Amino acid sequence: MLIMVLQSGSDWNFLTPNIEMPSSLYIHIPFCATKCYYCAFNTYSFHKEQAKVYLDALQLEMALYAQQTSSLNTIFIGGGTPSILSANALDKLFADMQKHFRICSTAEITVECNPGTIDNEKLNVMKNAGVNRLSFGLQAMQDKTLRQLGRIHTVDEFLRSYLLAREHGFDNINIDLIFALPDQTMDAWQHTLRETISLKPEHISAYNLVMEESTPFYEWWKSGELVLPSEDAEADMFQWTIETLTSHGYTHYEICNYAKPNREVNHNLVYWNNQEYVGLGVGACGYIDGVRYTNIRGIPPYLEALRKQNKPISEIERLTGHVEKAETLMLALRKREGICLAEYEQRFGEKLDVAFGDTFKKWMDLGLLERNETHLYFTQRGLFLANEVFVELM
Repeated sequence: MLIMVLQSGSDWNFLTPNIEMPSSLYIHIPFCATKCYYCAFNTYSFHKEQAKVYLDALQLEMALYAQQTSSLNTIFIGGGTPSILSANALDKLFADMQKHFRICSTAEITVECNPGTIDNEKLNVMKNAGVNRLSFGLQAMQDKTLRQLGRIHTVDEFLRSYLLAREHGFDNINIDLIFALPDQTMDAWQHTLRETISLKPEHISAYNLVMEESTPFYEWWKSGELVLPSEDAEADMFQWTIETLTSHGYTHYEICNYAKPNREVNHNLVYWNNQEYVGLGVGACGYIDGVRYTNIRGIPPYLEALRKQNKPISEIERLTGHVEKAETLMLALRKREGICLAEYEQRFGEKLDVAFGDTFKKWMDLGLLERNETHLYFTQRGLFLANEVFVELM
C-alpha cells in the first residue's frame, strides 16, 4: 500500500492512464443551512455567492476528468445539502454534467434532498435533467427529536416535500432514518418506522447513530450530557427494524439498507463491490485504476488548485496486496448476500481461504459467518457484531 500526500503544484498525471475508466460519478455539494449535531461530513454554511464560485470550480474539475469516464451508469449528487442550491444553480450543475460526461439514457441519477429545501421549480429542473431518484434525510418522525439532532425541518415540512416530489412523478425515493438516538425509546423508533412505511417509499436507509469525533454530540456524550440507549436496546431496535421492513416487502440487501423489488441503489453497490468511480468536489473521494484519492477538504485551497488547472487532490492510496483484498471483503460483507467466492478468485487469482481461511473459521465457529457453495456472508447474529469483525479484518 502506497500513501502519498499532495505536494504544492502536483497535477496528478498518474491518474490519466489509457485504460477503461469508471462508469460511476459522485459529486459533493458541501453546503448546508446549519450543521446537524451528529454530523462529521465535510460541510459548510451556505452562502449564495460562494456556491456560485464553487459550481464554477466544479465545472473546471469536471473538465479535468471528462476523458476519464466511460458512459455513466450511476450518478450520485450528495452533500451537504444539494437541494439547498437555487433552481438556476441546479440547472447549471446538470448542464455542466451533460456537457462534460456521456450519460446513459438508463443511468440512475440520485440527488440528496433535505425537507423544506425543495420546491416546484427545483423539482422541475431535476426532472428535466433526468434525475430519477431522490433521497430525503428525515431521520425521525418526532419534532422534538429533530430539534435535538439539530435538524432544521419539521415532520410536516418533510411530508410536504415528500408528497410534492410524488406529485412531480418521482417514483424512486429513499428515506434516511437514524435509530439508537439519545433518549430514544423503542416506542419512538417504532412510531418513526411505521409512519415511514405508511408513505410507501421504494427504499429505506436505517442507520444506528455513530458518535463521530469533532461533533457536538460526541463532546456532549463524553461529558455525560447525552444518554444513549444501551447496546441491548440498540440491538433490539435493529432486530425489530429488519423483521418489520422485510415483513412489509422490503429486501434487506445491505446492513443498513432496505429496498422494494428492483429498487436497490445501484450507485452504492459500486462502493460495496469495491468498483471504481470518479469523485468530484471538495473533500470527495474517488477510486480509479487501483488508486483511491481524496480531494482537498477546504473550499479556498480547492478553488486555488482548480484555478491552476490542477486536480484538487490532497492524498492518494494505491490499494494492493492484503489491503485491497481486505477492503474488498469488508465492503462485500456489508451486502446480505455477502461476497461471491468466484468473483473474488477471478479478481485476485486465489481462493478467499488463502488469505483469510483461519479468520473465517473463527468467525464461523462463533456463529458470525456462514458460507454456501457461492458466497460467504454474515449470519443474523453477525450483523450485530459486523463492526468488530471489520476492525479485526483491517
